[in-house]
Amino acid sequence: MTSSRREMLQLAGAGLASAAILPFTKSAEAQLPEVANSPPVTIVQRGINRELDVINIDLLESQARGVLSDGVYVFIATGSGEQWTLRENRRAFGDYALNPHPMGGIVRDRIDTSITILGERLPHPIFVSPMGSYGLVHPEAEAATARGMAKSGGMLCVSSASTIAMEEIARASATSKWFQMYLDNDAGLSREILQRARDAGFKAIILTVDAIGQSSSDQYADMGRNRPWLPYGNFPPGRATSFKTDLSWRDFDMVRNITGLPVVIKGVTRAEDAAAAVRAGAAAIQVSNHGGRSSDGSPAGITVLPRIVDAVHGAVPIIFDSGIRRGMDIAQVLALGANAVAVGRPVWWSLTLGGEGGISGLMDYFQRELIESMLHLGVNNIASLGREHVLLLNRRLAAESN
Repeated sequence: MTSSRREMLQLAGAGLASAAILPFTKSAEAQLPEVANSPPVTIVQRGINRELDVINIDLLESQARGVLSDGVYVFIATGSGEQWTLRENRRAFGDYALNPHPMGGIVRDRIDTSITILGERLPHPIFVSPMGSYGLVHPEAEAATARGMAKSGGMLCVSSASTIAMEEIARASATSKWFQMYLDNDAGLSREILQRARDAGFKAIILTVDAIGQSSSDQYADMGRNRPWLPYGNFPPGRATSFKTDLSWRDFDMVRNITGLPVVIKGVTRAEDAAAAVRAGAAAIQVSNHGGRSSDGSPAGITVLPRIVDAVHGAVPIIFDSGIRRGMDIAQVLALGANAVAVGRPVWWSLTLGGEGGISGLMDYFQRELIESMLHLGVNNIASLGREHVLLLNRRLAAESN
């Protein structure tokens, strides 16, 4: 066990440590001590591990809300400011519809959802987006997520703000993993963390560029930002983080030179920024508005996706996040030109309710619905999805695209 993991368990108290090793049967709750001047808050300490049969994400969220404290739930569920972007991420999927194509002779059991991205063959295009503080909802945090993803073979993207150290997460499963980096103002510390990620076996680095001034929702602020602040497992204990905001392409070059790994630029919503990333040597682009958590008032991810696809011209893979809730969402995004998708909040809800079994159940749900959509669209592999498989319903967007 790493020192940061031990410190996290000590901070959370003996109840959390014991919950992590008890049989996965019952749920329990305990009180965290005050951390960083935050009021004490109850977090769920469920040692549970059970397969979930996910019906839809709304029901999953409702069930998770029933076992999370108000502070933790609101922190996870809400976006930035008045949450216009958070709502728009979902509403904008209604600007498109799938365009079914029957009589194509497609056999459901032979539909191939596999993809190849940055040289790795994956059984499906559904990633876990990088998120921090998983310990808020499950005592085994990112390690349980890694084991759950291993069952589906999907890509796990690990945040530098993870509850437990990257090395422990890397050892938790043999599945493919990428490491996401928030650069610190201390350049030496950033280099050290990046070198650790390389040495731990992560296959790529995700450089997040859209959280340079991330704010909370009005609702969360009104509650007094009422959730415990767990230590970050990848940063020195007791040290306050100071994330760098004055990012430039020099920072991108530093990340690539330090690690020698492919670098994914996450947080792109403008076509010209996507083109600049390609010119700079980015290995992939992640179209993202941080799930509505960074800058309220930003457009929905699916609204900007087609322009970015056109600007990139297939030079690098495109990953999409922000608003994915169903398999038909995934089919729409892939048909519009993305190569893979990443999901965020649904991972929190499934981890809360089922641990690693919840994560594998979530992946089963998304893949099952994706296959159903592909069947009706008349395609038997991901590469066959194209813009002819979606209808643009929004007249203004249709006019702009012509």
